[in-house]
Amino acid sequence: MKRILTYLGPVAICFIGLLLIAGCDNKHTSANSTQKPIQVGIIIPIEHPAMDEITRGFKETLAASLKQSVEFQVMRTQGDVNLQRSMILQLQNKGIDLYAPIATQPTEMTAAMIKDRPIVGLAALLPDSIRAHSQLALVDDEITPTQIIQFIHAIYPTKTQLTLVYSNNDKMIPEVNEAVAAGKALGIQIDTRMVTALPDLYSIAQSLSPQTQGILVLKDVLVVSGIATLSQVANQKHIPLISADDGSVQNGSGFALGVKEYQIGVEGAKVALQILQGTPAATIPMVKMTNLSVFINTKALNAQGQDITAIEKQAAKNRYAIVDLTTQPVGDLK
Repeated sequence: MKRILTYLGPVAICFIGLLLIAGCDNKHTSANSTQKPIQVGIIIPIEHPAMDEITRGFKETLAASLKQSVEFQVMRTQGDVNLQRSMILQLQNKGIDLYAPIATQPTEMTAAMIKDRPIVGLAALLPDSIRAHSQLALVDDEITPTQIIQFIHAIYPTKTQLTLVYSNNDKMIPEVNEAVAAGKALGIQIDTRMVTALPDLYSIAQSLSPQTQGILVLKDVLVVSGIATLSQVANQKHIPLISADDGSVQNGSGFALGVKEYQIGVEGAKVALQILQGTPAATIPMVKMTNLSVFINTKALNAQGQDITAIEKQAAKNRYAIVDLTTQPVGDLK
């Protein structure tokens, strides 16, 4: 071999070396290109800009963070529980590596059906007893109803009657009870109206008490999907429509105290990355979103006969950033 290399000369030897190095690089590239993509299933309970923003934040962040390619299977259940169950089974049959349901009820159903794969619940809150029997991590975006009621009272100290519209989701019951108690402590009577389906919103909107001085919607997937119906009534009565997410403000709520939906997806992707890198899901502490903003729609506020000055004053007092969504699409928020 020594005689062969001597015969070939130094130039040829260098050429052979370059070929060997190139061969090694090609082998590495080929291995990466044939590596199976990670399969991630996203379950969206209902059509709404907030759902799209959470999904966008999750997909963009996870895809940018992973060295391995990732494929997202997005399932939209259209508010149908039976369809949701069927879609979770479809994902299971596809051999999904990680599930990312959005909102509490879809997360709870996924955790009950899927035991052998990790789950990252986005904008979801479940008890530790469920986490103990599942590979489940959570990103909780909820601010307490008490925080919202106190913020409303600071803006409108003379208001004594509000209407809280909510769905028959089990998650909402304790939140509604907390809101009623918080209102009572501040001298605000809260009239609660429950809907079981979107068409109920119209009849409820038309039958509001003449004494109501504002409409409140919490982080409620069903109700916020029909926020435009409540917006029309708020405009007619010149009373504020107050919500807890940015998408609702873009679609007709006057203002909201909450978190950027895109950031919920970002935080969820960070958790998913930890799991895919080997950290057991159940050992990851629940992520609590605490960076609150006040989202405003000046066009809606004007239609509802509301002055933005008091809102800006209280936002500044609490050091909440103000995000004007009057002309800025939610899709621009990050």
